[in-house]
Amino acid sequence: MAGQEVSGELLREIELKIDIRSASILIIPKQDEMNDTNMPKNLHNAAELFLRVGMVNAAETVKKNVAQLLDIYSNNPDGKSNFIVGRGNVCWACGHCGIPKGGGGGAKKNQNKGNHNNNIQDDNDDDLLYKIPPGPCNKCGETEQVNWIKVTTTTTTTQTGVLDKTKNNNNAKKEEELPWIETPPLSEEELKKKKEAQLLAKRKEVEEQVKRALEERERKNL
Repeated sequence: MAGQEVSGELLREIELKIDIRSASILIIPKQDEMNDTNMPKNLHNAAELFLRVGMVNAAETVKKNVAQLLDIYSNNPDGKSNFIVGRGNVCWACGHCGIPKGGGGGAKKNQNKGNHNNNIQDDNDDDLLYKIPPGPCNKCGETEQVNWIKVTTTTTTTQTGVLDKTKNNNNAKKEEELPWIETPPLSEEELKKKKEAQLLAKRKEVEEQVKRALEERERKNL
């Protein structure tokens, strides 16, 4: 993909906006990429790579997708909301990060209404993921330039295995995997209602502006 010509100031601004927490979302290399020292290790590296080669839109897409994921987790999802849950992948063609189109290899449907799971529990071992091809990208349909990604978090436990919120250096730190969570795309009916609501809000805004302008004119004519 051809890079975009952008100023250094713009690149710096975008780089500063990339959430450092995206470094906790790891990129799982394919078997033939295991020894590639240039392979980005996480989504923060991926966004930086996109910026270096001028793929600004792709970097922005990574930033947006990660922000959406982190926003969902910051609201402590209860499992009852209408989310799509599973393992995500990153697309090197467009920068999209999310669950593959159709759920990806080994896809399963969660029994809870509205939730889908592309078998994250069954393929929790990275070695198994080498046998399940990632993709296709749910945005552009790319099937080759994609990699699985792994959302991780670090928890601290005492020697008894109890979660410890203190900063005791003697406590063990353990990396745990979290599923990729995203909101499902809107249906045609939902898109229609959303567009109508946006038009109604815009109409009210314009009416208020006209009303204020007329009132101001009347005051000046007094």
